[in-house]
Amino acid sequence: MTNRTSETENGVITSVENQDAIVELSIQEACQSCGARMVCVPDSSGKRQLKAANPLEARVGDRVAITEKSNFLLTVSFLQYGIPFLGFLIGIFSFYFIDLEAIPLPLELMWFIGGLIGLALGAFISRYYIEKLAEAGGSFFTISKILNSA
Repeated sequence: MTNRTSETENGVITSVENQDAIVELSIQEACQSCGARMVCVPDSSGKRQLKAANPLEARVGDRVAITEKSNFLLTVSFLQYGIPFLGFLIGIFSFYFIDLEAIPLPLELMWFIGGLIGLALGAFISRYYIEKLAEAGGSFFTISKILNSA
């Protein structure tokens, strides 16, 4: 039996603070490529912990299923891929409209260089906003079901 479905992941509550709970999840193969790994960073023992809203008032030791709140992963995906891609396109079109005849390189190469510059700027902007999102420390997940009560 797996600890994960396409919409939920299971974990054990390690602490409860106000309306939130800290849920410990085990490392999965998909963790390496997951866009949300910034909010459930593994500790020294290899366990991932994340903060989840606790509307069901689960207690420490309870095994719970957690789900994503709103469209958090969609937002992270846009920040990771959409912003750099838009930067790439803006860089290409910016260099397309600049008169680059004085530079002794093919125009297509100059447009590509413009795209790479835009991609790099987009990546820095994206990283900045993702770090801000992670530092906010909000609860991006919610406990949807108590599987086993402690």
